[in-house]
Amino acid sequence: MSLTLCLEIDHLSIEKLLIDSVHARSHQKLQELKAILKTHNVNDNSFIETALPTLVIPILEPCGRSECLHVFVDLHSGMFQLMLYGVDQLTLDDIEKSVNDDMKRIIPWLQQLKFWLGQQRCKQSIKHLPTVSSETLQLANYASHPVGNLSKHKLFIKLTRLPQYYIVVEMFDVPGNPTELEYKYHFLSVSYAEGDDSPATALLLQQFKPNIEELVLDTKSGKQMKSGVKRKLSGDPCSIEPKKPKRSGEMCAFNKVLAHIVAMCDTNMPFIGLRIELSNMDIPHQGVQVEGDGFSHAIRLLKIPPCKGVNEETQKALDRSLLDCTFRLQGPTRHVYLTYENQLSEPVGGRKVVEMFLNDWNSIARLYECVLEFARSLPDIPNHLNMFSEVRIYNYRKLILCYGTTKGSSISIQWNSILQKFHISLGTVGPNSGCSNCHNTILHQLQEMFNKTPNVMQLLQVLFDTQAPLNAINKLPTVPMLGLTQRTNTAYQCFSILPQSPTHIRLAFRNMYCIDIYCRSRGVVAIRDGAYSLFDNSKIVEGFYPAPGLKTFLNMFVDSNQDARRRSVNEDDNPPSPIGGDMMDSLISQLQPQQPPQQPQQQPFAKQAGASGAYPLTSPPTSYHNTVTPSPSMMHTQSPGNLHAASSPSGALRAPSPASFGPTPSPSSLGITMGQTANFASPHGTIDPSSPYTMMSPSQRAGNWPGSPQVSGPSPAARMPGMSPANPSLHSPVPDASHSPRAGTSSQVMPTSMPPPRKLPQRSWAASIPTILTHSALNILLLPSPTPGLVPGLAGSYLCSPLERFLGSVIMRRHLQRIIQQETLQLINSNEPGVIMFKTEALKCRVALNPKTNQTLQLKVTPENTGQWKSEELQVLEKFFETRVAGPPFKANTLIAFTKLLGAPTHILRDCVHIMKLELFPDQASQLKWNVQFCLTIPPSAPPIAPPGTPAVVLKSKMLFFLQLTQKTTVPQEAVSIIVPIIYDMASGTTQQADIPRQQNSSVAAPMMVSNILKRFAELNSPRPGECTIFAAVRDLMVNLTLPPGGRP
Repeated sequence: MSLTLCLEIDHLSIEKLLIDSVHARSHQKLQELKAILKTHNVNDNSFIETALPTLVIPILEPCGRSECLHVFVDLHSGMFQLMLYGVDQLTLDDIEKSVNDDMKRIIPWLQQLKFWLGQQRCKQSIKHLPTVSSETLQLANYASHPVGNLSKHKLFIKLTRLPQYYIVVEMFDVPGNPTELEYKYHFLSVSYAEGDDSPATALLLQQFKPNIEELVLDTKSGKQMKSGVKRKLSGDPCSIEPKKPKRSGEMCAFNKVLAHIVAMCDTNMPFIGLRIELSNMDIPHQGVQVEGDGFSHAIRLLKIPPCKGVNEETQKALDRSLLDCTFRLQGPTRHVYLTYENQLSEPVGGRKVVEMFLNDWNSIARLYECVLEFARSLPDIPNHLNMFSEVRIYNYRKLILCYGTTKGSSISIQWNSILQKFHISLGTVGPNSGCSNCHNTILHQLQEMFNKTPNVMQLLQVLFDTQAPLNAINKLPTVPMLGLTQRTNTAYQCFSILPQSPTHIRLAFRNMYCIDIYCRSRGVVAIRDGAYSLFDNSKIVEGFYPAPGLKTFLNMFVDSNQDARRRSVNEDDNPPSPIGGDMMDSLISQLQPQQPPQQPQQQPFAKQAGASGAYPLTSPPTSYHNTVTPSPSMMHTQSPGNLHAASSPSGALRAPSPASFGPTPSPSSLGITMGQTANFASPHGTIDPSSPYTMMSPSQRAGNWPGSPQVSGPSPAARMPGMSPANPSLHSPVPDASHSPRAGTSSQVMPTSMPPPRKLPQRSWAASIPTILTHSALNILLLPSPTPGLVPGLAGSYLCSPLERFLGSVIMRRHLQRIIQQETLQLINSNEPGVIMFKTEALKCRVALNPKTNQTLQLKVTPENTGQWKSEELQVLEKFFETRVAGPPFKANTLIAFTKLLGAPTHILRDCVHIMKLELFPDQASQLKWNVQFCLTIPPSAPPIAPPGTPAVVLKSKMLFFLQLTQKTTVPQEAVSIIVPIIYDMASGTTQQADIPRQQNSSVAAPMMVSNILKRFAELNSPRPGECTIFAAVRDLMVNLTLPPGGRP
């Protein structure tokens, strides 16, 4: 009953009784083990922790807490459990088994652990030195050499920089002190057999002096040890008196003597060997000298022996010139040599030398700051950048990085103390040596970016993201070409590469269309139509026109695995011509006689009477052309707002006042990252004198020399005087001068006949939204390749990229629309976007891009009278248009000549089609001796009737056209070509060679033979009414014309 009451008032707990009993039994068992240790070592320093019954046994005095052996008692089984850091579990299991069987067996185990711990301390003491430690060493003469008589507890320490030398540490028990060790240190030299993997042979074994410990510990203080006072032999500087183990973090395991011996041998042994060799060769020297407050050594030679084969006078002169010869041990250091030339007019060592040194030191510090930040970020460098780049040179003055898949490109970074900014230079090395670095295109932008944010890791990321796109962009043709427009003596650049920022490249195609390429990470680029303003899609960048169908074309190159954005049904990919944009049409229409205004009920897409301008395909013509009176001076002067003549296809361009820049919406809604600068595309804003984008003054343009080729003017981005290629004004609307707050003070005169800003209807234009392409897709887009869908024999010799074929086809369609207005052709309204329909007297024609590739213009011909045409003839006409007329190199005059042919009478056109068939399929006429080519433009080698590139078809009462005949031969290099001007008289039906005076240095043999053959054909074949003799006469010429052997035309 009393027990029950005790339980109820919590005076008794069975659980607590059990726990206390177990702890008491564990404590008692540990006390028994401690008593055994006490009988073995009177000065035993082990102790028991009571919280969790644990016996802590110091193994080697002085002992850190982590070096003690911890003995626990299992609370369930009562068995001993041991723990010691660094000892493998198998050894601990063996110790536990032995101690649980007999507690006295712990004594020999503690002795083994003491020697093990001594070896571990030695290894830890020299781990920062160039050494390799091992408990054993394979020696060929181990049994016979004194090294075999050393204690079994030893450690061999190999000097890695001197592999023939070892430090041997011997460990012994100290009588009367079971927890201490005595160390002895030996120097061992070995030799290795050359070209043999046999063990080394021990040579010298010598023990270090016993008092080396005193020398080490007391040389710095200069005090000698008192006699009769013994220092602990364990080599540890801690107190002799036993005490509890030190907590973690306290240094007791460091062997200063061993560390000093290893460092001393590593430093001195090369000099000792060198001193011995110098003495053996009788070269006088001063021995090993201590330099630099005892931290370095040197051997200075007193005299160098005379050289054999050198006369005595030369030897004496050389000895007088020698100032000093000293041997020193050179570690891994870097020398930076700064040299300065002192001007004769300035004192030696004057202020200028100090200033130049400080500038050089500032350059070193500036670059070192970038390198230091780069070194800190290297552990976290992404794997793709680690594989992409490597540091090739860093000498404190310059940092050179090699990058690319083959590390064939290089970039050099250094600080320019004169300009006070970083200077970047690019190059190629290794397999790419001699080639151009693709990043030269954006060198200026890279330098501006790095000076604003000097981060090497960011620079490498930009190089990685832009290398593949720039390699593709640099394959585009940039050489100016003649004869692309009706102005045959004006050269137009095919592609203009205009970098706006390190990751934004603008491509201008023939100063008319603009493509923006944004390089992004993860191997993709974003492409959009650069003609649209970044801030408002209804605004058009001055000088550019939207490219209809661009979004549809780009989507053909989107990777199926890439998450491509689908176009909304509300996005239009066929923008109309911007209202008020085509100044050429405006000027031409104003020169025509004024006609009364058209009636409102007229078709909105029909051409106005008397006007010669080309109207948009999908928008009605503007009434601006009929309401503005032009300034007479616009046709003859080039004001800042009118850099092109009136006949330029780009028209007159406006030059807005710089004060008209206003706040505009951010382009972030387009998903385009603007970069690091406030300027939307250029890191340098307005042009500065150091900018590579030089503005061309109108007065500097070539073209005043009659008959000389002209350049079409500065690049599209340079048309605005005094502005950057990427100035925001190019993407902002041009406000009315009357509303400008600084209109009265502007230095630029606004022409009175300038049109209002070019605008588009307010809607979502598909090409203004970026299309995401992979690097491989961009390479396919910009790499010159054969035209898809065409037989190689039908394709022309001009190889170009898919992008050039698309833009060239679009520009040819634009030219065709304008040519139809000027020729005797009738335009047919079409509701299909991008389709031009017109008709002649006998044919109805439809011209549109190939829907499968969007890279060629296709002509579909439908005859009014189907009985006059064969389907084969229509197919030849269509194929000739696709491959020879509207294909590369996309010349407008070829379209003019072809439309003149379409307007010819049916019987003449059919004969011309037969000649086209011979050109397209030369293998089908094997009996002919010549191949024929229908010249749509006058070739340079033709008789000088008109400038080269002029349309080569004239159709009036007589028809004039040109053929190029190439002799068939097995050796193409030796083929002979002649130009034959042919004139066809429609009244008489005769086909003759045109009588055109030849150049003075040209041969007349071939023209005479051609003329005779054609005359003979006309005499033998009288034309019948309604019959054309062109094809028959040309075929007879190709059969009978034979030049004399070795003769040239």
